[in-house]
Amino acid sequence: MAEHYRSPAPVTAMARLSGLGERSLNRRFKAATGLSPLEYVHTLRLEEAKQMLEAGDQPVETIARDVGYEDAGFFNRLFQRQVKLTPAQYRKRFRGLRLSLDGPARG
Repeated sequence: MAEHYRSPAPVTAMARLSGLGERSLNRRFKAATGLSPLEYVHTLRLEEAKQMLEAGDQPVETIARDVGYEDAGFFNRLFQRQVKLTPAQYRKRFRGLRLSLDGPARG
């Protein structure tokens, strides 16, 4: 899942690859991790989005698409619900910190 979270239906693909039905996969995955497969995919996508917000200045809509969300509005709402900041607020708060920790670029 960690390699294919950007795909449009990663849980369906994982169920197909595992040979399990989606319900069985959901039940087993949740028992093993405490998260549903979809919650896990959202976590992976949001963590990647955080990295992109900290490191670059791509528009939020581009980041949403790059991590696997077709609907930037949904991405914004999910990000805010999980992170407690909008993507723009997150970038403003953490980009400077990331830049100061990374130090000056070497050429």
